[in-house]
Amino acid sequence: MRPSTASFAFLSLVSAVNGDIHQLIVGTFGTEKLYTLEFDDSALTLELIGNLTTNAASSWIALSHDKKNLYGTSFTSASPAFVSYTLGSATDIIYNTTVALGGNCSSSKAIFVTAASESPYAVYGTPFGGNAECGSVISVDENGVLSDVIQNYAYKSTSGVHGMAMNQNNTFLYSADDSANTLWTHSVDSATGELTYVSSVDGPVTGADPRHVAVHTKGQYLYVILEGANELAQYTIDQTTGIPSFENVTYSLIPSDVTSSLYWSDEVALSFSNNYLWATSRARSTNSTGYISAFSLSSDGSIESQLFLNATTTSGGTANSVAPSSFSDQFVALTDSSIGFVQIWQLGTDAASASVVASVSIEDGGCCANAVWYS
Repeated sequence: MRPSTASFAFLSLVSAVNGDIHQLIVGTFGTEKLYTLEFDDSALTLELIGNLTTNAASSWIALSHDKKNLYGTSFTSASPAFVSYTLGSATDIIYNTTVALGGNCSSSKAIFVTAASESPYAVYGTPFGGNAECGSVISVDENGVLSDVIQNYAYKSTSGVHGMAMNQNNTFLYSADDSANTLWTHSVDSATGELTYVSSVDGPVTGADPRHVAVHTKGQYLYVILEGANELAQYTIDQTTGIPSFENVTYSLIPSDVTSSLYWSDEVALSFSNNYLWATSRARSTNSTGYISAFSLSSDGSIESQLFLNATTTSGGTANSVAPSSFSDQFVALTDSSIGFVQIWQLGTDAASASVVASVSIEDGGCCANAVWYS
């Protein structure tokens, strides 16, 4: 059960009194840069403190389980590949290596990467575009640096997986196949990290187009962004097989009075306490705004209600990616690529709204993709 309004207000007061400084790392779609931002949760300020030139733009970045390594897609490479950095701090980012996906996906671009939170800490990556019918499992060395592609596994010829998520104990990996309108389930080998096919199910309707997914920590529910339908769908996970089932629970991520084809929904992520779920949609035209929404969750992870649906300040471009903070339910980072900025949104004390409290512009022509909270 989510906290009461009084409890949330108390937590907000404590946070305001005991302010702290936090860092985020941000990737890009078209410029070979990584940016580091610093957020003061008391003064509500956001500053650019790091600007690193890299050898690849990363359309998606992910931290290792211990935050000692950063993994990214090599989005500007001619063929799909993944990059690995060692983190001494949020601004001490050292390039290590680039690992090519290989296999039968040579003409597409790497689009997504995620890292296991349990040993052997394998990293999983997928391409998108032409010939994107496979994914890769990449091993890491004793320091967490990307090592070798240990498995190229198959989706299907029409696939284009845009997002993946693992359950908390890393026994299953779920893939959102945007191009083939399919949701995939693979089991994970606990010794090697390699995957075994379990199931694939079509999206709820033709053109639903699953894009990104998140799994509740209790493992009973999977949340799926339906990019084409502009909805958030809740799936129930079978606790024996790991297979998710759609039970006709959806929530719109755009207002009822707009044309759905003018929008494409993007991202879903759990809050710090797992009491809330955040989701976003983007506008296909820069003349319109996207939307950000939050949902209250019960103790088992089922969605209780949609709390609000607020317009974002821009279309979001190809981003409007949401990253809840790793220290509080109050704050979430939102990225934009139509102009190039990162915003911090704060949940209202009644959890019935949210608003922008800090922002940094990064207008370099390629920023901003997704953000990760280093601290």
